[in-house]
Amino acid sequence: MTTAPAPPQRSRPATAYVAFGPGSALGLPQILDRFGDERPPLVLAGHGAGGRPWLAELRATLPRHVFTTLPGGYPTWEKIDRIADLMNRLGTGPIVAIGGGSVVDTAKVAAVRAAEAAGTPRRPVTAVPTTPGTGAEVTPFATVWDFTGNTKESFAGVAPDAVVVDPELTRTLTTEALGGMVFDTLAQGMEAAWSAGSTPEAQAHGTGAVALAAANLERLLADPDDMAARSAISLAGLYSGRAIAVARTTVCHALSYPMTLRYGVPHGHACGLTLGAVLAYNARTTDSDCRHPRGARGVRDIVARILDALRCDSPDAAARRLEDLLAASGLAGYDAHDFDDERLAAEAMRYDRADNNPRRLDPDRLRALLAGLRQPSSPRSE
Repeated sequence: MTTAPAPPQRSRPATAYVAFGPGSALGLPQILDRFGDERPPLVLAGHGAGGRPWLAELRATLPRHVFTTLPGGYPTWEKIDRIADLMNRLGTGPIVAIGGGSVVDTAKVAAVRAAEAAGTPRRPVTAVPTTPGTGAEVTPFATVWDFTGNTKESFAGVAPDAVVVDPELTRTLTTEALGGMVFDTLAQGMEAAWSAGSTPEAQAHGTGAVALAAANLERLLADPDDMAARSAISLAGLYSGRAIAVARTTVCHALSYPMTLRYGVPHGHACGLTLGAVLAYNARTTDSDCRHPRGARGVRDIVARILDALRCDSPDAAARRLEDLLAASGLAGYDAHDFDDERLAAEAMRYDRADNNPRRLDPDRLRALLAGLRQPSSPRSE
């Protein structure tokens, strides 16, 4: 693994400019003009973007640019440093990241690494997400993965300078990919709302994301040409990103990391596997095990708002609805995976996201929660 100083942990403002709506990506030249940089931009796309019809259309709006693609998989230091070196060698200007969360996170960190290596100001980053739900386009942090050491690192102070959310770019997603992305949105929204670090802003954005995502995933699965539903899901992803930028995520994300690192489960799918069980667990928060500043009653009030967003009358009904949405998206449930529950629980507890959960957890409680997912007809773990 490439070793180098981590990106600076300085504070940067949230994304300064957001363009939203079908066709908004065609306005890229005007957005780049805002930066006043005469150098050709570097357009960075995911490895699967080459055959997408929208990519040629977007590139045609930028007659003078450098284009490169990333290999598949999650951000690693090798990929990040390759892009940073390319930026400095070719003297490119602003970076345009067109792709999913991995492409956007790679660009966010590469812009900082290139500036550090050259001793020059950081180049502006414009994020153009082609998947709904990662939140990477509006968060001030990024994740770098180490699959050799089975770890991941999170870095702050790397918010993009502009973001273009064009729902048209999500048309080429498969049902499974779309479902995984929407479950990332649902997890981010719910976790930011109940997080021990939640605020009224995070709760509003989080529950808003949940309501939009849950209602419109079913519509979009039934009719992939429903642009209103597709736009609503893209907006839900934007809201959930805003929510976690303030409050961060909790134990569902902590559990997802070893699922991805050790078992190869895609990130959004992994987040969704425990979402219902954690919702039910947090709904039973008491004064003796609460770590949220609003107290146990406050946590239960937040859970009630999430239930309203899901249009469910109980935590168990919400868990069943989430399981149904997984199945409708072609995504296998927890019990279909050959996970080592004890190892997952132990490794998840090493991430600070687990400590962000509003109800206290320890490896034994977390292991019991996971075991309960293998008996879906039984009562949820206390």
